[in-house]
Amino acid sequence: MATIGCIRAKMGDTPYYLAKMSAGQLIDSVGIAKELPEWPDMNADEKMQREYDIKRVVEEMVPYVVDDPNRFFGSLIIDIYSGYEDIVYESVAEALQTIPAAYRVPMKDMGFLTLPGKERLIALDGQHRLLALKIAIKGVMGIPAGEKMTAAMNRLVPHPDLANEEISVIFVEHTDTQKIRKIFNKINKYAKQTSRGDNIITSDDDVFAVISRKLLVEGEPLAPIMGIDLVNWKSNTLSTRSKQLTTLSALYTISGTLLKDNKFSTNVLPDNDEVDAAYNEVAAYWRVLLDNLDAFQEYIQLTRCDKPISVMRENNLLLKPVTQMALAHVAKMAKSKGILWEDIVEKLNKISWSFDNELWVNLLVIGSTNKKMITGKEAVRGVGMIISYLVMGDKMTKAELADVKTIYTNAKNNPDEPLPARV
Repeated sequence: MATIGCIRAKMGDTPYYLAKMSAGQLIDSVGIAKELPEWPDMNADEKMQREYDIKRVVEEMVPYVVDDPNRFFGSLIIDIYSGYEDIVYESVAEALQTIPAAYRVPMKDMGFLTLPGKERLIALDGQHRLLALKIAIKGVMGIPAGEKMTAAMNRLVPHPDLANEEISVIFVEHTDTQKIRKIFNKINKYAKQTSRGDNIITSDDDVFAVISRKLLVEGEPLAPIMGIDLVNWKSNTLSTRSKQLTTLSALYTISGTLLKDNKFSTNVLPDNDEVDAAYNEVAAYWRVLLDNLDAFQEYIQLTRCDKPISVMRENNLLLKPVTQMALAHVAKMAKSKGILWEDIVEKLNKISWSFDNELWVNLLVIGSTNKKMITGKEAVRGVGMIISYLVMGDKMTKAELADVKTIYTNAKNNPDEPLPARV
């Protein structure tokens, strides 16, 4: 039996109770729908919960719970799946008759919920948070039965002190499955996920987000010029009339490419020295580009004079974030081969970046008159390989050259298409 302080409330025809539980109490008394004995035999219309994503829980949420002192979860919605009739609510007003009149009305909805212990409680909304708490507290023993064990799971260790964390919960009665399914659906349907840009702006755990934002600070490579932002942090795209050089989303991707070998987690920030070293590497990459790439120099000059860059953007692929992301792959390969980035940029200036250059058809630009860019992670990597071939093909391995050949002939839809001339 457990007695929990709570507030009684009602919305529409649904009564509910707001309360707090210790994380230890929560994981011991609340289960997930998949653990119900009848779950395997339920049809699609009877199930009121989706399948959980154990990989996401183990790799993203558990490290957050364990390592971040600023951890915080929103309220879990607990479905009183059975045994609701045995649960007793007693208000403070009922228990204490001497309450002053001014407090008596609000105190009717403040009281205690007594759970006799025979009820079945299911996480209606928050099963991933519940699993993360369970695994963080119990370690590998918190992994649900039947899950295929991975190396990451086997490394999990218990943190029993986390059992004292206080978690807010909302109890609702399981009057009928259709109503519960509807509550789950509406909660998730109307919850708008934060955009990629919003995540980059607000995340202090993701090293790539931290680095990308710092590039925009006064005195750093991509700080505003004459009050004009060089980076669009409100949108993932640039219109023809946009005055920005790139986007915050592109900066994030570029930082991730340049620092891929560091194997940073996006959920736990490294120590300050590692962050500073990583930032310096990315900042140096941008400084070399801004100081030595002809197209970027022209862009900066136009920006300093507050002149439009729309004509330049319409004619030069280097002012497209997709191309800029591809250049990060070039820089990464140059680093692996011990070639100075300055020397590579000097060669980049010898390449024609015009939309009309047939080289880029079906690589960067769709073969049509509307000059639409080709996007996608693999497409960006492919363009990076082609550019790398143009500027350091003589340093490539046989495997890398074979990869370039495949990328290029597939783009041109001709297995006999010769590779372009190197610069």
